[in-house]
Amino acid sequence: MNAKVLGIITLIVGLVAGTGIGYAVQGSNTASLQKDAAYWRQATAIFEPAPLKTMTDHLVYMTPDGKMMLAYQFDNLDLSKAQNLNWIALGIPGKWCKEDQQRVEQQFGPGFTHFHDLVKDTHGGSVTGQDGVWFKHNAVRQFEAPWGAVGPGVDTKFMPTQAPSCA
Repeated sequence: MNAKVLGIITLIVGLVAGTGIGYAVQGSNTASLQKDAAYWRQATAIFEPAPLKTMTDHLVYMTPDGKMMLAYQFDNLDLSKAQNLNWIALGIPGKWCKEDQQRVEQQFGPGFTHFHDLVKDTHGGSVTGQDGVWFKHNAVRQFEAPWGAVGPGVDTKFMPTQAPSCA
């Protein structure tokens, strides 16, 4: 993954989490909100929508080269009723194998605990070695999830999927 893409991801996370630029630093004024909106448009322009029918509380995007996904997961399965963004998930294509999960974590850091089969649109894999995406979920605020309290940062308890060994 090149530095430009990583920089864009950092910008997106900063904007959404309110920790980076614009209103988070300068206060809520029209000029800073317009600047943030311009940064947001620039950052998201390289991503293409990748809707998944079972992930109705998500907005999912993929880079044109298919080497990375971003998923924004909200607090309601009906996006028209969502009030908050809960997680931003970084997805890296991979295989439904413990060894491949380890490869992804060695290359991109720990926290890729959730696998999604993009062909069958299911959590986890149904066939050992199946292609899909390993996701790292980053909470952007404090809230209660089914597994307990969640705060900003990597949520290693987000629906972990235990992959089988392919060795």
